[in-house]
Amino acid sequence: VASSAKTAALAVGAVGAAGAAAAIAWTKGMVDAGVQVQRQAQLANASTTEFQKMAFAARSVGIENDKLSDILKDVNDKVGEFVNTGGGPLQDFFKNIAPQVGVTADQFARLSGPEALQLYYTSLEKAGLSQQQMTFYMEALASDATGLIPLLQGNAEQLKKLGDVAQSSGMIMSDYTIAASKELHDNMGLLSGSIGGVSNSLANTAIPIINEFTNELLHGQDGVS
Repeated sequence: VASSAKTAALAVGAVGAAGAAAAIAWTKGMVDAGVQVQRQAQLANASTTEFQKMAFAARSVGIENDKLSDILKDVNDKVGEFVNTGGGPLQDFFKNIAPQVGVTADQFARLSGPEALQLYYTSLEKAGLSQQQMTFYMEALASDATGLIPLLQGNAEQLKKLGDVAQSSGMIMSDYTIAASKELHDNMGLLSGSIGGVSNSLANTAIPIINEFTNELLHGQDGVS
């Protein structure tokens, strides 16, 4: 009976340890995901909710989060370049397309990354460009932006539909959760640094003592021999 009880206790302990390890791994994964979403949304000049909904939709056309944030960062950079200098890759768009459809650089400057991308594509649609011309202008805006066309067509009907699916399915991290993830991530970094500092302090104290003790043992053995 005692042996069975001991075995059962060990099993419970093992399950508990495994559960704790899984919980820690899950927490770290969620924290890392929250921090990454915040970083990607910032690069994209978008709210975290707006970015997550678009990212969910973009994965349906083979574009992952990092690539999407890169595309939207390019959108912001190139719009900003034209607004500030009147130059850059978007000169052709603002000279030949924008006047046809009644949009201005000032309008783009007030938009988030996803909104600017949508207005740009919608402007190209209204201008009645061929597929080849559409590809040229989309790639001038951002590398691989052409891949997002299925989501942007028809006033972003598919983008909105998939974004709503992500929202209703609970796949969107809230601003509160993302902020808490960032705080926990920072605290974990500070804690890790503190533990490292304590370890160094202990090492500074202990290593010389251990070294001295080892030398004494070696000298003692020499004397015996």
